[in-house]
Amino acid sequence: MDLSNLWSFDFDSVFVPEIFISLIVILLIIILCIVIYFRFKKLNEHPLETPKGFDLVVTIFVQFIDNLTTNTMGARNRNYGGLMLTLAMYIFLAFTIGLTGFSSPITYLGVPLSLALVTFVLIHYTAAKENKLAYFKRFIDPIPVFLPINLVTMWTPLLSLSLRMFGNSMSGFCIMTIVYFGLENISNMIFGSAFVGNYWANAIGGVASGASGPAGIFIAPFITPILHLYFDLFSAFVQTTVFILLTMILIINEQNEENDEVQLEVARN
Repeated sequence: MDLSNLWSFDFDSVFVPEIFISLIVILLIIILCIVIYFRFKKLNEHPLETPKGFDLVVTIFVQFIDNLTTNTMGARNRNYGGLMLTLAMYIFLAFTIGLTGFSSPITYLGVPLSLALVTFVLIHYTAAKENKLAYFKRFIDPIPVFLPINLVTMWTPLLSLSLRMFGNSMSGFCIMTIVYFGLENISNMIFGSAFVGNYWANAIGGVASGASGPAGIFIAPFITPILHLYFDLFSAFVQTTVFILLTMILIINEQNEENDEVQLEVARN
């Protein structure tokens, strides 16, 4: 009996580049947080000193997220600001890292699905915490015969949040791939004759046509940056904003509002 197959491991069969890039994004966030921690620890030693440059940008961003969380979710939920800040940083960086040439983690369905799962768990945790045993009543409203329908529709936020981000990221990725391929071939048609017979043409089998030729790099740099500005930066901002806003709204929809005024008064005091 050959036991060697029991210990064999094909790394390529389980390696997902987008997951690897996702870990890089997480590592970047951790490093950034450590840097911010030590910078502000030093800044706290001089409380009268006004933040400048990088410190000022961080201060404005954190205050913006905190104010957005408090204004949207109420004073009782201001502690959610840390979660919203983390989600915002990860989603924005996961989108924009595509500018470096790496695949965006959002183009792998498991990543947006995992982010949406965080919101999904918080929704039902909040609902169960607020309503206790009455939480289960939602599954038989308005009458028990609606149980199967309610069990299906409960997954709507999970699918909506994940597929929205995944679809937006994949559409941008597919469009940019088509644009790059088209521009490289057009550039090759115009400038390809200058490379026929040279080293580069011989290196690819004596053919200077196609997206792999060096003549295909001349047009894309003048057009694609504008498209990247929309599909990577603008889409990153929009999808980040939409995700955290929907997360906050879906969570507060599960809360009882009877104690909101009391919580607000306590926060002010």
